[in-house]
Amino acid sequence: MARDEEAGLFAFLSDETRAKRQPVVTQRTLAAGLLVFAVILAAAVLVPTVLVSDKRADLENELDRRLRILAEGQAQVLGTWLEGNTVLAGRIVDSELFRLFVTELALAGGDLSEVVGSEPRGQPETAVSPVDPLVLQLPYMEQLLTDFVKETSFLAAYLIGPEGKPYISSGGAAGLTSPQKTESQELFGEGTVRYGAARAAAAGIVMDLYAPIFPVQVEPGEGRPAAILLLTAPVAGTFAAVLTPRALSQPGERLRLIQESSEGFIEILPGASPPLQPLVPSDLIDSDGGISFARRQTLGGKLEVYSAGAAVPGTAWWIVQEIDSAAAEAELDSFTRAVVGVAILLVLAVATAFAAFWWRIAESHSSDMAEQFRKLAARIESQRRLLDSINGSIADYIGLKDLDGTYRYVNAAFADAVGRPADQIAGQDDAAIFGQGTAERLKISDKQALTSGRPVTDDCEVYLGNQPRQLQISKVPFPDESGEVAGIVSVARDVTELIDEQRKKERAVEQMVAALVRAVELRDPYLAGHSTRVAHFAAEAARRLGASPEEVATVEVAANLSQIGKLAVPRALLTKSERLDAGEIAQLQAHITHAESVLKGIEFELPVLETIRQMHERLDGTGYPSGLAGDEIRRSAQILGVCDVFCARVEPRSYRQGIAADRALEILEQNGDRYDADVVAALRAAVESVAGEKLIAGIDAA
Repeated sequence: MARDEEAGLFAFLSDETRAKRQPVVTQRTLAAGLLVFAVILAAAVLVPTVLVSDKRADLENELDRRLRILAEGQAQVLGTWLEGNTVLAGRIVDSELFRLFVTELALAGGDLSEVVGSEPRGQPETAVSPVDPLVLQLPYMEQLLTDFVKETSFLAAYLIGPEGKPYISSGGAAGLTSPQKTESQELFGEGTVRYGAARAAAAGIVMDLYAPIFPVQVEPGEGRPAAILLLTAPVAGTFAAVLTPRALSQPGERLRLIQESSEGFIEILPGASPPLQPLVPSDLIDSDGGISFARRQTLGGKLEVYSAGAAVPGTAWWIVQEIDSAAAEAELDSFTRAVVGVAILLVLAVATAFAAFWWRIAESHSSDMAEQFRKLAARIESQRRLLDSINGSIADYIGLKDLDGTYRYVNAAFADAVGRPADQIAGQDDAAIFGQGTAERLKISDKQALTSGRPVTDDCEVYLGNQPRQLQISKVPFPDESGEVAGIVSVARDVTELIDEQRKKERAVEQMVAALVRAVELRDPYLAGHSTRVAHFAAEAARRLGASPEEVATVEVAANLSQIGKLAVPRALLTKSERLDAGEIAQLQAHITHAESVLKGIEFELPVLETIRQMHERLDGTGYPSGLAGDEIRRSAQILGVCDVFCARVEPRSYRQGIAADRALEILEQNGDRYDADVVAALRAAVESVAGEKLIAGIDAA
């Protein structure tokens, strides 16, 4: 009986104690729950904000890169076209016949309007006027100018004197306009080639090219010109080809050509009426003279676009590549809605779970609490599946790998890309998914991410669906609950189309290089095959000297372009059958300067231009054009210089026959003060190889 009373008393005291403690426990639980809910609510606001911000930054970076590449590529196309017209103008400007003609005109007073059809004062009718020879030359010179226009794509040509009056013009050429006269007179003080602004004419859109013609007694570029060659060229077709949308253009993307003038900007629209349309003045040009990437109003309108531009060298033209902001941000808007929706659902789910949990604490027994936890777990699992579905809608390939390299999780885009169900990828490593070679490359960036503890981004080529694809992969260590690194999160983006665009640009440059080399070889038959042989021996010698792939590529490209400056050297000088005198040698050596002027606007991303500039420098300082010596000369230029001299000695020229390869090598070896001995030794090994012997045999056969 006593025990029953004791037990009852104990039960009563326990109930009373629980009754007193329950409000305290409930308040603490409420406070803890509210704190957790507040943290989740803050995370639901902060995380979407950060994700959207990062997504926008990635989008703008990609747009910046794409728009600049497209604008700069088309600007280089127009620049190359202008350089080609300048080379064509050189046929007149560098012609000794035209230079002598304008020199004699300048000495005779230069006003042909008074010469033609008049008799010299104070002389009998049978006397010979000093200007009669010039009068007799006029029909011949005009016919030469007319034939030049017919052979080329120009519409008209003029030889203009210092007073702005034409000495002669091509057949059918219209009279000079006042701006043409003014610009021609200004050029007498500058002495350089100038490209005029695009303008509307009866033939469509045209532009003028002004090139100085110097007297025969001075070197081109020195002193005052004797006349100005004005060439009018049609540009509508060229502009239309440049502005034609590409097959890979994105929706809302446009390429625009604008011209800067004193009144503002003018847009050039081939095929439109009128073809030149003024634009509302804007602050498009930056303080540093460029058109940087930015979100701004479209030219002449109120539509918001992303745009970037590039100047066409030597002109007042700008190429502007733009894309509608709405089209560019369509994917970002979808991503934002998805992230915000997930955050809202997560907050609602947590709020619902917390309310249910609180209600069960206050109103239910322990068994009911267990059931509520089960339901809460089910809701959490449901939300997890919802998050997975949202994650699966993202186009980027997302994967989570353990430290042993096996995948723990991949999203739907990843699984679709490799052509396997996501549950089959779990537990597999990169070798099983992509192959051993790709796995070895991916392992390098995995190690970098784990070692540095920071995000690592790398470009990698993988095969997806039996097709090579270029992926930009970002990797970051993934910590567990204790903060220890438990794996790696990788996010891959397919950038194949962007890489293809870059490669197309590189192929265009390669084709341009090949065309320039062919132009040199057609002009001087003795240089046929010279650039190819120099490129082979220079690249092989560089490899034997342990040069990096970049250095090998530099000497190879520089060798192919090393003779490009000779396009500006008179052909008679190149094919002269006697040895050149000192003045002619100096004129020939100017080909380095001409090469710089042709190539300076091309972006090779390698020190090609510096190598060409120094290829004729010598270790003892006796070379040209700067008289550099020793280590002042780039290694690539030393290699190219030795190989160029070797090929020049074994090849025949207009004034001599070629010598044997062994004899040419001996001469190089005997001049150790001018040529690096290691480079000469590497060249000898290249010449004595099977490929080298075939190249030398090809010279003999030719």
